[in-house]
Amino acid sequence: MMSMMSVRVSLSSSSSSSALQYVAYISSTGVYGNHDGEWVDEEDDAAFFSDESSVLVLRCTDAKSLARIQAEKEWGKLERCNKEEEEEPRVPLPRVDCFRCGGIYGPGRGPLFSSLESLTEAAAATMTDDTQNTDLPVKYVNRIIVDDICSAILCGVGGNRPFYSGGRAYNLVDDDPAPRRAVVAEARRLILLKDNPAGDATTTTTVSPTATKNTRRRISRGTGNKRCRNTRLKTEYKW
Repeated sequence: MMSMMSVRVSLSSSSSSSALQYVAYISSTGVYGNHDGEWVDEEDDAAFFSDESSVLVLRCTDAKSLARIQAEKEWGKLERCNKEEEEEPRVPLPRVDCFRCGGIYGPGRGPLFSSLESLTEAAAATMTDDTQNTDLPVKYVNRIIVDDICSAILCGVGGNRPFYSGGRAYNLVDDDPAPRRAVVAEARRLILLKDNPAGDATTTTTVSPTATKNTRRRISRGTGNKRCRNTRLKTEYKW
């Protein structure tokens, strides 16, 4: 498998037209880190691809998200604006879109395909009790279904956006971020209803303090708390 550096060298040194016209890199909204539930969008990090010192909105601290930021920058180097070159590039360079996906769900993946036991534990771990945890902000989750990821990539492949030096980032998320505990609770309700259509879908299951404690860290994943807008993707690609 060719490295990103090998791809760039191959494109820049070739004297013939490149067959590579488009690159879609699947990144994550985890790169934004923690914003205490506030809204974020790609405009907030407009300087990301051109000036590292100006990156303030990408607040992630975990190794995986930091690696994704670096990957975005490396792939983005494949795209540059012709107007910034003294001469025309020797070959047409590809457009590079970095899709920052929310939590991916779909067949076989996501809360609806989790076990009832794990959802019960997750519900306990993410519940904010007004009398005990009033200092904790609501924990939001940004989601995206697999089908919509595919449709966004197809929009990119068939699109004709202007070239941007260093590529272009897009938040690939559903319209409405929801509190994590609400997502877990609704998934649990639907599974209970499916298993017992005539019964009470609100029936609770006792969860031990140990299970709750062990689940909390797994649920949070350390990706921060924010609500991501998808306006740029809708505007530029009519997605």
